Amino acid sequence: MAKYLFYTSEGWTQAPDNTDVENYQILGFVQEDDEPKALRQLLNDNPWITEHQYDIDTIQVVQVI
Repeated sequence: MAKYLFYTSEGWTQAPDNTDVENYQILGFVQEDDEPKALRQLLNDNPWITEHQYDIDTIQVVQVI
């Protein structure tokens, strides 16, 4: 099995000086046989991703070695 990191450019965070900063958001790590299975597992384990209306089509993934 491989380990995958899922992330998105949607969203922002707040800096220590209370300003909003656009950046990438890590959505999670999943260990699975392939990317499609890993994405399904990510969404199954983290319903907040769809509840907060992240665009599933823009989620990016990279295999972690």
